[in-house]
Amino acid sequence: MAFRNLQASKTVSSMRTFFLSPEQYGQMKQRYGRFNEPWSADEVAELRQMAADGLPRSEMAAQLGRSPNAVRMKLQALGLYVPKPSARPWTEEDEKTLLARYRAGASFAELAGFFGRSERAIITRLVLLRAGLESGTSAGGGSVAPEREDPDNGLPF
Repeated sequence: MAFRNLQASKTVSSMRTFFLSPEQYGQMKQRYGRFNEPWSADEVAELRQMAADGLPRSEMAAQLGRSPNAVRMKLQALGLYVPKPSARPWTEEDEKTLLARYRAGASFAELAGFFGRSERAIITRLVLLRAGLESGTSAGGGSVAPEREDPDNGLPF
């Protein structure tokens, strides 16, 4: 395992090239001035205050010179951010309707509007449904029989 062989004495400089090319690192560092730098106690205190004031994470990130993802992860580590659970679970009827509308040619944007979900949620559910169709179950655990004989069941993935 590559991670087991990494020694604690490795510098941040050598670690950053483990995941990013020098060009990618430079781009991230240019975009987010404090990219890949440890959080100072002052920054953490400022982040806590911004969270208490209800500032959006994008504004926190801009003020701190950090990426929005770094801010989210730090807020999670501090117990100040809990990801929202899914707005509502998919029903078996939703899944059948999603498949029918998708097979009829509806775009991801149209499906998102119809179901009141993001395009990403639509695509994710279609991927899960394809896995379920291949095994004979729906993503939610129920039985969903393929309606077409073609090998991809009408899904593009």
